[in-house]
Amino acid sequence: MKTKKALLCALLICCGFYSQAQTITSARFRISDHSTGIRSIELVLDNTILVGINEEGRIDYTEFVSGKVSDYHANPDLERNYGQETTIIGNLPVRYYDNFDIHDPKGKLKSIGNIQFKYNNTFDIHEQFGSLKSVGNIQISYYNTFDIHDPQGKVKSIGNVQIKYFNKFDGTDQFGRIKSIEGNTNAVSVITPRK
Repeated sequence: MKTKKALLCALLICCGFYSQAQTITSARFRISDHSTGIRSIELVLDNTILVGINEEGRIDYTEFVSGKVSDYHANPDLERNYGQETTIIGNLPVRYYDNFDIHDPKGKLKSIGNIQFKYNNTFDIHEQFGSLKSVGNIQISYYNTFDIHDPQGKVKSIGNVQIKYFNKFDGTDQFGRIKSIEGNTNAVSVITPRK
């Protein structure tokens, strides 16, 4: 009888943890010809919540995918207290890097629920400090000092999406402009601003 109760308790706990796990249904990253890094991100979580993140690594907006605006909007006064946990929608806790994260950039988004945001920190000596390294299991890489003919600091890949730029062999008037974006899917895509 005790084993049945223990098994039932374990099953209920596992169901509770599973129900709080989030998945990234789709991720759209914006990059630009005129700047390095990622300009903004739109994440759809569990097909229900749209989260907009700006280039400073802060949440700009959230809304239900159905179009109904959520009860959370970025509040700069509240979010200055980086160590505080705030709730967006669906009881998802949001955390930002704070003074206890001594090697990481302060004030940038650390997690939404169980989705972790990682940035290049003081140990990533060939990368620009504070540039986004991963969102959940989506890895991000940049052209760095080892890419001697390419524009430094520009996004090289996001997940399986590859970004190529005009480099030193293509002439100086187009250097650093986007040449191609390959590998976009419904799950992960990279776009540029409209011209």
